[in-house]
Amino acid sequence: MTTVNISSSQTALRTPRKKILAMVQFVLEAEGKRFDEVDIAIVTSRRIAALNRRYLKHAGATDVLSFSLFDPGSGPIAQIIVCADLAVREARARGIGPQRELMLYIVHGLLHVMGYDDTTPQAAEKMYARQEQLLEAFLISQRR
Repeated sequence: MTTVNISSSQTALRTPRKKILAMVQFVLEAEGKRFDEVDIAIVTSRRIAALNRRYLKHAGATDVLSFSLFDPGSGPIAQIIVCADLAVREARARGIGPQRELMLYIVHGLLHVMGYDDTTPQAAEKMYARQEQLLEAFLISQRR
């Protein structure tokens, strides 16, 4: 069983912790992947911009940052950092709920640490289709 840690240092939206936990487990199972630990941090645009600059040398806020680590004492660890402010803004523009947008960012980050790539148009198309497919399947499973 994967340990999932969720922290939130923002006030833009409510953090659906139980739903995020269930979604992480759903995605890992659907992809046949195992992580000993998944750490998810939900932060402000200011915080993610600082992290984006520090780790990727990119200016400005981004929707998600993901890091794959390995602890020799345990195993693979995923760190996913998502921006609540961008989720709220993008959700409004797309006409969807901000929590759904936030969960999409988490799925995107998970897929990155599982080896998906979005640096070419072809790879991005595959990744975006899979993230939408996984999120939709999870949301449907929650309605039952």
